[in-house]
Amino acid sequence: MVTQEQNEFLTRTGPGTPMGELFRRYWIPALLDSELPERDCPPVRVKLLGERLIAFRDSEGRIGVIDEFCAHRGVSLWFGRNEECGLRCSYHGWKYDVNGQCVDLPSEPGERVRSRIKLKSYPCVELGGVIWTYMGPPAEKPPLPNFEWVHLPPSHRVTTKRWQESNYLQAVEGGIDSSHVSFLHRGDLATDPFHRNTAGAKFAKSTQTTFDILDSAGGLIIGARRDADPGNCYWRITQWIMPWYTLIPPYAGNALNGHAWVPIDDENCMAWSMTFHPTQPIPEEHVALIKDGNGVHAELIPGTFRPVANRSNDYLIDRAKQKSGRHYNGVKGLAMQDASIQESIGRIADRSTEHLLSTDRAIVTARQRLVKAGEEVQKGGKAPGLSPEAQLVRSASFILPVEANFEEHALNAVKYREGAAHVAV
Repeated sequence: MVTQEQNEFLTRTGPGTPMGELFRRYWIPALLDSELPERDCPPVRVKLLGERLIAFRDSEGRIGVIDEFCAHRGVSLWFGRNEECGLRCSYHGWKYDVNGQCVDLPSEPGERVRSRIKLKSYPCVELGGVIWTYMGPPAEKPPLPNFEWVHLPPSHRVTTKRWQESNYLQAVEGGIDSSHVSFLHRGDLATDPFHRNTAGAKFAKSTQTTFDILDSAGGLIIGARRDADPGNCYWRITQWIMPWYTLIPPYAGNALNGHAWVPIDDENCMAWSMTFHPTQPIPEEHVALIKDGNGVHAELIPGTFRPVANRSNDYLIDRAKQKSGRHYNGVKGLAMQDASIQESIGRIADRSTEHLLSTDRAIVTARQRLVKAGEEVQKGGKAPGLSPEAQLVRSASFILPVEANFEEHALNAVKYREGAAHVAV
C-alpha cells in the first residue's frame, strides 16, 4: 500500500519536486514535427511538467522552446509574430530568438538593456518525427533518444498523441498491467485489425495470468504468462523504460507498438502512441485505420489532440455493445478503453485505498524504481536508464513449453537486432 506522502512523491511533477527533477534529466517528447511544419509558421503552446512554454521554428529552421510569456508585461507570445529569426510580442514589439534572448527592443535603442533580457529556454532536437526538448541541468544532458522507432524511415512508423485527463502515473501503470487485456480488451481481440486471427489474440483471453519480472538497464522486463495449448504457455513481454515509456507485446507479424505518457501537469498528460515495423513500411490501409482510431491510437477532434470520445461525453459508451460483449466496458477502441478506465480513477489516484494482489507486481516494482530514482537525483546522483543501450530494446510474445526457462528465452527475444523482425505469435 502507498501512503499519502508516497503518492504525493510519485505524482507531483512540477519544478522542484522529486519526480519533476528526475523527469527533467531525460529528453522529453514535446511536439510532433508536423506541429511546426515550416519556417516562420505560427507558434505552438506547449505545457510540460507544469511549465507553460511556447515553441516556434524560425526563419532558418531552428526550433525554440521558450517561456510562453514576454518579459515586459507578461503577455502570451502565442499571439506573437514569427518573423525574421525571432518571435516578436504583438503588444510592444519585444522580440526573442530561439534561445530566449531578446534581440530587438524598439522602445530602448542600444544593446545594453536588450542583452540583459532573456527568457527561459530549453534545447531541442528533431528525431523520428518528434521534437524533443531537454529541461534539466545542462551538465546532466544525456545522449539523444535511442528508441528503435526514432531510427526508422517515416514509411515504417506512425506516431500520434492525445490529451489524457489524468496524472501520468495511472496511465503508466495501465500500460504495464498486462492482466487487464483479458478483460478490458477481450471484446476487441478478435476484431481489431491489428490483433484478429493471431494466436496471441486467442491466448490473451485467458484470465489466469502469472508474472515474471526481470530488471533491465532501462527499467523492467515484465513477462505475463497464460495457458496456451496443452503443455505450453503463452508469454507476453512488456518493456517499461524509464521514466514513462512502454513497449507493448506484438501479435504475429503485425507492427510493434509503444507509448509514452508525458506529464503536462499533475492532472493531465499527453499520451503518445507509436506504431512501427522494423523491416517493412506500414501499409497504407493500416495508416488509414490508425487515423480512424484503431489499435493503440485514438480518433481525435479535428484540429486538436482531444479524443472524440472523452470524459465530457462519457466516452460515447454503448451499453448495448457492452452487454453483447463487443466492447467489454462499452467504449470503442483499445486506446479509449484504457483512457476511460484510467481517467475514471480521478485526476490523481489515491493509492492509499488500493488492495493490490500478485497480478500487480509490476506496478509495485515500477513505483519502487521511480521512488528510488527520484531519491537518488535528490541526493545529486544520476537518473537511471539514460544509456543508448537501455532504450534500444523490443517487446515480444511467444509460446514456450511449460518447463522451459523463461528468463533465458525472454532476454534473447527482446534484443534489438538491426534489420531483423521481432518475435511474436
